[in-house]
Amino acid sequence: MDFFINKDSTLNPIVMELIQDGRTDYKSFHEMIQNANITFSMTNIETGVRKISKQLATCSLKESCDDCTEEYYIVYQWRQKDTNKPGTYIGEFTLEFLDGSGTLIVPIREELKIHILDGAIKNC
Repeated sequence: MDFFINKDSTLNPIVMELIQDGRTDYKSFHEMIQNANITFSMTNIETGVRKISKQLATCSLKESCDDCTEEYYIVYQWRQKDTNKPGTYIGEFTLEFLDGSGTLIVPIREELKIHILDGAIKNC
């Protein structure tokens, strides 16, 4: 999956939706995510150098219908220094569950490619 953002931009945050794969207890997982340390890391594809290392990310309640079960997104809000160098990066979220059940790195199925574009946005 690809995410595009302009150089020096802080909008829009990266928002990752957790999908139900049928192999885990989905409701239980959403309860566990509320009691987890969530971090975001980003590595330059060309150099292998980390641009962001284990910065705080959050979980956010997904707006849904009243009779549905609660679902959450994982969110990372950019800082300007995160996007100050154009290039292509690989991003990942790490969820460390505080109940001792382990650590999960997402996305699982495909890489999260982040493209920081050398756009023409100027600060005034």
